Amino acid sequence: MMLRSTFFILVFTLISLAAMAQTRGPGIISGKILDAKTLEPVEYANVVLYDTLTRTMVTGVVSDSTGVFIIKGIPQGKYYIEYSFIGYEKQRSKTFVLSKKRSNHDFGKLELLPSAINMEEVNITAERSMMITKIDRKVFNVEKDVMAQTGTVIDMLKNIPSVSVDVDGNISLRGSESVNVLINGRPSLMAGVANLDQMPASLVEKIEVITNPSAKYRPDGTGGIINIILKKERKSGFNSIIGANAGNHDRFNTNLQLNMNTGKVNVFGSYGFRQDYRIRSGDLYSQAIDTSDNQSVYLWQTSEGTIKLLSHLAQLGLDWNLGKKDLAGISGTYNYRKVERNDNAWNLYQDNEQQPTEEFTRTLDGTETENSAGLKAYYEHTFNREQEHQLKMDFEYQSEAEKEDDYWTNVYSFPAYPDGKDHTIGNNKQQEINFLLNYNRPLRKELTLETGYESTTSLLDQQQDVFHMYADSAGWVPDAEAGNRFYGNQSVLALYALVDYSWKKLSIMGGLRAEEALLDLEYNSTDTATKTSYFAIYPTLHMGITSGKNEWQLNYSRRVNRPDVDEMNPVPEYRDPRNIFKGNPDLKPEDIHSFELGYSYQPKNLTLIPTLFYRYKVNGFTRVTTSLNDTILVTTMENLATDQSAGIDFSGTWQIAKVAGINFGASAFYNQIDASNIGYSDKKGAFSWNAKLNASISITRTTIFQVNGQYRSEALTAQGYRLPSWVVNLGFRQDFWKKRISFIATVSDLFNSQAWKSNVSTPVLVQQSTRRRDARAVYAGLVFNFGTNGKKSKEPKFEFDNNGE
Repeated sequence: MMLRSTFFILVFTLISLAAMAQTRGPGIISGKILDAKTLEPVEYANVVLYDTLTRTMVTGVVSDSTGVFIIKGIPQGKYYIEYSFIGYEKQRSKTFVLSKKRSNHDFGKLELLPSAINMEEVNITAERSMMITKIDRKVFNVEKDVMAQTGTVIDMLKNIPSVSVDVDGNISLRGSESVNVLINGRPSLMAGVANLDQMPASLVEKIEVITNPSAKYRPDGTGGIINIILKKERKSGFNSIIGANAGNHDRFNTNLQLNMNTGKVNVFGSYGFRQDYRIRSGDLYSQAIDTSDNQSVYLWQTSEGTIKLLSHLAQLGLDWNLGKKDLAGISGTYNYRKVERNDNAWNLYQDNEQQPTEEFTRTLDGTETENSAGLKAYYEHTFNREQEHQLKMDFEYQSEAEKEDDYWTNVYSFPAYPDGKDHTIGNNKQQEINFLLNYNRPLRKELTLETGYESTTSLLDQQQDVFHMYADSAGWVPDAEAGNRFYGNQSVLALYALVDYSWKKLSIMGGLRAEEALLDLEYNSTDTATKTSYFAIYPTLHMGITSGKNEWQLNYSRRVNRPDVDEMNPVPEYRDPRNIFKGNPDLKPEDIHSFELGYSYQPKNLTLIPTLFYRYKVNGFTRVTTSLNDTILVTTMENLATDQSAGIDFSGTWQIAKVAGINFGASAFYNQIDASNIGYSDKKGAFSWNAKLNASISITRTTIFQVNGQYRSEALTAQGYRLPSWVVNLGFRQDFWKKRISFIATVSDLFNSQAWKSNVSTPVLVQQSTRRRDARAVYAGLVFNFGTNGKKSKEPKFEFDNNGE
């Protein structure tokens, strides 16, 4: 209670001190950038402030999603601004003066005219991925990236600098797999790997990568936040986009996007269908060592299988302009997903003398289905748009039901055992309720306060039933010990406050977030329960200095990574008779301290952003595999003593005339873990790196060729290491009829090089594994753009299918 009281007193003190400040600060200018023809807001338009006398650049910003820009902390003097965006003619304002009597200048609405010269070439350039640096995030405008048409959101994430995705679809950021994935800025059941692996990439507008989030966001995740922002068309009149792509191995996907905007009401909707087919294979060698007598058991395994995926995703909603200062909206989503798996694994066990003791083949015939739905409502009231004085409320309810039905068969070659059959049925239900109240108010021209309340409640119901069929049984026999029934209820309540201060070229944003987490878990299978509650305060600090084309940033945040309820469930999950996963109910949350020092240099046609980062983690999570007996392996979760990582991010864009555009990114980091508390070496460290390159070449004004390459180096794990992997993709697009029709073709994994290899080396287990898939996928398709007023809708995009299942 003392910590909670301290937080509230501190927030109240910050508000009071800021409100009491009476001295006049530096000047502020504001305005709104619009398309001169459509009168639609121009997002991410460049606004540059110049000193009239010296004609030198003072500072610059980019417009937000509504076209609004604000520049604070301007000294007295004579100035003018230049505003521009790719595909538009650069505009210059008249000279204006900031003085003691008039320290605020509002430009109102500023219009940009589309370029009349080589418009087709300019549009091609505008499609490319655009990287925007803000004080607390980097924004990757994926909608402008031409490499996102035929694949899924998981495929698209692979093209984002600093983000990596492995064969199972697990997402990592700067080497950390603890990432908080949001959809439209909010937690979502659709943000799970399985859903993102089948969500059409064409539904995404942009992605925000926030490695050191401010106190406004939940502090979940070691690596930070990946915010996936879905498309919501707002063009006036009626507009639509229809796309369809077909690929090898019966791959097919299609999408439809519609909207009708009357000016007061905007009704929008989208639908995506996807069918995919994948072939997978793997090899595994392991040696389980009994240290008491130095005897070993060897396993050789070869597996192959197929996966057929089917998904439907639909969205329908409306935005209602209640007046000049009020906006409300409601939307609903529905997602259906079906996965059919057929696997065949050959297993050979040998004794210490490497003589065969058991040889059998295990087959799987399984089906997984999932239905999820969500309802979201919001309300916004703007007291003063130019001063960003706003009140926002957001409510969202989500529900998900998943069923997994698997049939396993063991056919023995040696010894002559009768065939064994297993049947597992899993039923998982989950509900999530989110509420957000956010208030933003300028206290002075250079000082802004933002406060809010956020609550998230998750309800989980998991049930797994296991059955066996023996040679002498009349039917399926239930296995009570292997069955599992589990309930979970987790609530996180938070209050936060941020103060944003600007003075001349300096900007500082400090914040505090207080969270209380309540966790109630019931394990019916073992008749046990766990109740946990804890309160913590998470500070954040973001500082920036801007000078001409240069910007420096220094950021800090304290973060937490709470274990999933599955990772705490102590009831064994029998993934097969010889591999068991068992949760750890004593698993502690990870406590992370994250630091960043970044620099941005943006000369003409080039953006360079190097960033140094350091993370210190206590109680880090790791998977540990041990031998239960001669033939059974058990995997569980453990806390590491400490985990440290430091490195550098380097990303940028380079526009070469109007012929080619290059986006690139690389991360290099050193990771050191201390696993002495779980019986391994005192400290172990390794250097690893990854790099990405995306080049787009405009062969003609309507023809684009693309190449995309990715590389991941060897990386450290708690019990061993992961070997390197690499991939190259190709894409092609031809536009017709003023880009109302586009032909698209892509080839994923051109050299069929993707393979995921890992090694484990401990005193009791030595293991080498390799997993592969038919990653070379070929797609071809068409995209149609329609609009009542003849204005072009959003551009089609390429995406490559390099994900796994």
